[in-house]
Amino acid sequence: MIKRIECAYVPVSDVERSAKWYEEVLGMKLRSAIEPGRGAIMIMGDGGWLFLQPSPNMTPLTFATTGWTEVGETFEMFPICFETDNIQKLYESLRQAGLWLEAEVRDEGVCGHQLNFKDPDGNKYQVWQQPE
Repeated sequence: MIKRIECAYVPVSDVERSAKWYEEVLGMKLRSAIEPGRGAIMIMGDGGWLFLQPSPNMTPLTFATTGWTEVGETFEMFPICFETDNIQKLYESLRQAGLWLEAEVRDEGVCGHQLNFKDPDGNKYQVWQQPE
């Protein structure tokens, strides 16, 4: 009955700054001009929408889980995983942006290539590329 996730809502402390970062670093497109006090709609390459919502008491989009690692250690989880066709190019863009990201792209075999990173507000994401 549910087909897919159409859009996601992300808390940000400064909508204009974040929209610029998502455009320049992740290659998303701003859908329309940002109105004062309102959020921004970012369009991904496949047409999906990411809403950047102003959050005065900014709490990053992330949570702790013990269900991700094999030994049950606590892991800071990413609630959203993006897909890319060029993970190495994205890695370089993220590295140049100077924020937190994993040291290298991981080859997870049949699960493709993966990379975890954070935006300027500490929202944690994963990006993956299908295996060749």
